[in-house]
Amino acid sequence: DYILVRSIICFSKLKAVSLTSFNRAVVPMPELRFKLFTCLSVAFYCNLSVIAGNYACKENDYFGYCKLYENCPTLQDTPLTKDMLNPKDCRHSILSGPVICCPRRRHQQRPNRRPAKTTTTTTERTSRRYMHFAFNKETNIGDLKYIHPEGLALLNKPNCGEINDDRVANGISATQGEFPWMAILLYARMGALCGGSVITERFVLTAAHCISNDLQAVRLGEHRRSTKNDCILHICQTHVDFEIDPHQKPIIHPDYKSLDYHKDIALIKLNMDIDFRRYQHIAPICLPMKSSDSNISPHDNLVLAGWGLQEYDRSVDALQKGQLRLKGLDICKNLYARFKIDNSKLCIQAGANQTVSCRGDSGGPLFWKTPFLSGNFIKKHYTQIGLVSLGYGKDCGDLTSEPFMYENVTDSMVWITHSLYKAYFHNENPYNAQHYSYSNFMPY
Repeated sequence: DYILVRSIICFSKLKAVSLTSFNRAVVPMPELRFKLFTCLSVAFYCNLSVIAGNYACKENDYFGYCKLYENCPTLQDTPLTKDMLNPKDCRHSILSGPVICCPRRRHQQRPNRRPAKTTTTTTERTSRRYMHFAFNKETNIGDLKYIHPEGLALLNKPNCGEINDDRVANGISATQGEFPWMAILLYARMGALCGGSVITERFVLTAAHCISNDLQAVRLGEHRRSTKNDCILHICQTHVDFEIDPHQKPIIHPDYKSLDYHKDIALIKLNMDIDFRRYQHIAPICLPMKSSDSNISPHDNLVLAGWGLQEYDRSVDALQKGQLRLKGLDICKNLYARFKIDNSKLCIQAGANQTVSCRGDSGGPLFWKTPFLSGNFIKKHYTQIGLVSLGYGKDCGDLTSEPFMYENVTDSMVWITHSLYKAYFHNENPYNAQHYSYSNFMPY
């Protein structure tokens, strides 16, 4: 539509000149060709920005162009609310990331979109840099009320969450390399106890109750735990162990409580970047970028993968996968009465006529397929929306009737983006992260 409108405007600019020429005399063929060429050139120039992905857009009170937030200087001092992200006029843009309608000139924010201004404090000036990500109203960690744009930019690289095998059957081994973000946490005394997921080239997401002083390394690129090399048709891949960054403790959510597993989520910084080009069997998973990425219904298929790594249970050799469904929180509130169950948790259970052979790993990911725009095509990739937090202690077997509690990753996106920003750009621990000994581990 914008291309058509722009073309009409460009042609109308030459209309008066063309009619005047025709009224005076018959226009010679060379001159007619020149005018036609000029008109088409102007039309092409007008449409060039659209072809390049710079779509025109309209908000309620201004016109602009579709741009990434970090490329829009006119809104750098304005806190962006969730409804301003990915506007409908920008749905066909080829841009990847947090897209907004960037005003043509510096925009004066409407009063109802800007917090009431009283006195300008350091906290207020700082908070204006953050984008609001109000998936629910509980994400209120001190002054952290907004997604950090620079922390958000570190996530969701072009190859995150790639779907390598579209078949997800229950209770079977995953194919080699199917879920390249899977991680195994290694401890000095007790070996492999927990899982996690790669989210950037330097960070792994896991459960807070998996953090202890004994944690030494993270194993990536694993498929069969009994072998060092996993081979298919003489093509072998070897797992890689990354040590924990000695200069930064694992970052535990500040609201985590070991007694009730509230905010059971943590970030682990590796001692070096993962070279994804060198280790092509390792890749990050996507995290929720917009509210639709976590808009799950009870009919959606959620994917669970893991080796069954649990503190006190038996695990399996090859990576397993299965399908699960979202259940109402009331089901888990009754089952886990002594724990704090709120919107920071997801209640997950196998659906009808489905069986799950392994419930995954403590701290391991729960993910599902979400659409994204790649060029002019709509594709899908995996987005992590949960991680294994707590459930009844069972060996790998038929767990069809057992619901489990998963930490809601979407609920912690504000904390994740702030933590990544501070750890990457300031080389500091954003919070006073605590270290827990194995006495803090609780059986499922």
